[in-house]
Amino acid sequence: MKKILSFLVLTSYLLLPTVWGQTGLYIPTEKPLKPKQLEQAWVNPEVFCLLLDFAAGDSNYRERDLDRLDSAYGIGFDRNNPRFYAISIEGYADKADSGLMAARVQSVYRYLSMRSDEGSIERDTRFPIRYAYNKVHCSCKGDTVELLRYEVPVDKQVLDCRELPESRKFLNNTVPLADKVLVTFRHDPAECIGFSEGCYIPAQDSNIRAYYTQLILPKGCIYSVRGTRDECPPPVTITIEEHLDYKALVEKYFLVPHRRQIILPVGYVVLRSSFTRQPGECSQQMPDSIFVRFPVTEEQVASKLRIYAKKYTDKGVEYKSLPTKKIKGGPVLMIQAGINPTQFDTIFIAKRIQPEEVRSYLYPADTPTEQGAVTIMQDGEEFFYKPFRVGRNGEYEFRKPFRAMLRIIEEAEENLDTPEDTPPTDGDEEL
Repeated sequence: MKKILSFLVLTSYLLLPTVWGQTGLYIPTEKPLKPKQLEQAWVNPEVFCLLLDFAAGDSNYRERDLDRLDSAYGIGFDRNNPRFYAISIEGYADKADSGLMAARVQSVYRYLSMRSDEGSIERDTRFPIRYAYNKVHCSCKGDTVELLRYEVPVDKQVLDCRELPESRKFLNNTVPLADKVLVTFRHDPAECIGFSEGCYIPAQDSNIRAYYTQLILPKGCIYSVRGTRDECPPPVTITIEEHLDYKALVEKYFLVPHRRQIILPVGYVVLRSSFTRQPGECSQQMPDSIFVRFPVTEEQVASKLRIYAKKYTDKGVEYKSLPTKKIKGGPVLMIQAGINPTQFDTIFIAKRIQPEEVRSYLYPADTPTEQGAVTIMQDGEEFFYKPFRVGRNGEYEFRKPFRAMLRIIEEAEENLDTPEDTPPTDGDEEL
């Protein structure tokens, strides 16, 4: 295709100096181009033109013009051409016969419409249709190519040469336009397929707060696509269900689900989203760019609590500890970890302990039906434990290491003003 175009262009270029007004294909330029420059300019040109003349008093293009029309169509409507051309069809009336020139403009427009894949004389397609391959970048599928079908925007107008300045009466300063039709193909993706900055969910940096928990979502962290006119999914609803009250937690205590490890939770939240990603759905690895934050005490930090979330591997799903950071600054001490949209589920604040440490954190229980009792396998046997016991005055008593894991703050001391809603920086301390 490139070689054929090069031959056509070079041949036309050699004719221009001696046959001014010659109809055919042109690259708009202020100065004449050398043959090598002209050849390069015709490789997916940004702008190119087709100039047509008509027989006196005739509104239909001639048979000899079909080759030129076909050549222009072949460039502008080629599926593999990465350009997206908007078309203008301008008729330059020289003798105030605007009606005849309007008919000529319409005949060229009808040709482009008829050449469309869906066009036919019987159906009389009313606008040009183009199919084109388009490169798209999706946060889920990565770099892909889609086949677009779109209506090519066409601007039709008739100009009276008598009212135009001299600079508008010539193409490339030398080719007269009077009594001719000029078809211009100009790369304009915004006009053709509605390019914008892209589709992003969320559409901007967002911060969702529950009473204690913060969820920080950068623009496009759930879904983003660039380079397509696809419509965005509906707005996403995200909710945070908190279970961070230590009394309610220990009364119905349970361990973080795991096949081998003993992981003691001291709170959890359930994240729900109306737009979810399933494990394995995306070919791209989704970054852990969503940050979940919890307020903590210095005692909890010293206890080396971690944030746990589901991790999806070839072997299945397991709760694993996430890189957890302490956020410095602000009136409330917080810890934070990054997750991705496939982890919108239960997120725990917890600590893993060894089997020999169980009695340092939990009390023995007589039966699994005691309030808050859990079952732990040790050396192949089942043992029952509970996180608290009731004191003489009805207060809950905890083992010292377990109590340090709990966020126990008097209501009068509670201040939930939080630091700036920004992702962690190098100054944050990793736990």
